[in-house]
Amino acid sequence: MTGQLFPDRLTKRLGTLSILSRSGRLGHHKGTHRSRKTGASLDFSDFREYHPGDDLRHIDWNVYARTDKPFIKQFLDEQEMRIHILLDPTRSMGADGKWDYARQLSIALGHIALKSGDTVSFSTWSDGQDHFFRRKGAVHRASMTKFISSINEPGVVSDFTDRALRHIPKAVTVLFIITDGLEETGKWAHLFRRLPGICRDIRIVTVHSKQEEAPEYDGDVRFIDIESEAGVEVTVTRRAVQDYLEKKAAHEAKIAALAGKYGIQLLHAEVSEGFMETVTKKMRHAGWVR
Repeated sequence: MTGQLFPDRLTKRLGTLSILSRSGRLGHHKGTHRSRKTGASLDFSDFREYHPGDDLRHIDWNVYARTDKPFIKQFLDEQEMRIHILLDPTRSMGADGKWDYARQLSIALGHIALKSGDTVSFSTWSDGQDHFFRRKGAVHRASMTKFISSINEPGVVSDFTDRALRHIPKAVTVLFIITDGLEETGKWAHLFRRLPGICRDIRIVTVHSKQEEAPEYDGDVRFIDIESEAGVEVTVTRRAVQDYLEKKAAHEAKIAALAGKYGIQLLHAEVSEGFMETVTKKMRHAGWVR
């Protein structure tokens, strides 16, 4: 797309929203959510650099001996959520504006969570490398925007469902998966069976383009599979379009049934509606944000 992927003015519009969770799993550091319990556990979270005023008892002296720099151990705090956003980087996500929309949606969700004082992580993969981002606090909204905006258009030919689990961190409060859901239902079933063991609040946004929802083809057309690059000659008639739409609806119904079976929430989103509409209306209506 031309211009800025995520205009700065949108950050303010998202500032009043927060992510809701039905999960009892809690995060690491102090956030702005009301905790069900009080106090903090002794579960280790991560390291960060020492700053004047930090509790000296939390310095890891073993790390200091190796690096000659003081680092603080961070521990679990029961008032923070950990939000993870996993983005499908397969080739089909690069068609018809889906990639820009999906990155915009990822940034929007990240901004909402960072503003609330939660830890946000984001992952995807492309160009033979993994992309992972994790930060806490509103001060990191600009860096998250820059990070996600810099990821190139997808070119992954392997199945998203085969690799997804490797890119989800442990102990996530809310897991967002953004995908077009075009892989075989059997592959989704395999992934869905395993996801509840990682997170109890899983939300999948299936992204659809206008061309997928209402194909505008007529006559003899050669279609190229964007994943396999295999081609097929088709005479597009009204009946052929209807058959396609029926098969598409059946596939989506199977995905929805599988999601329901494993307690996974599903939201249908269209590129043409815009990501702000998805967040401020559809996600609010679904009880994902308020």
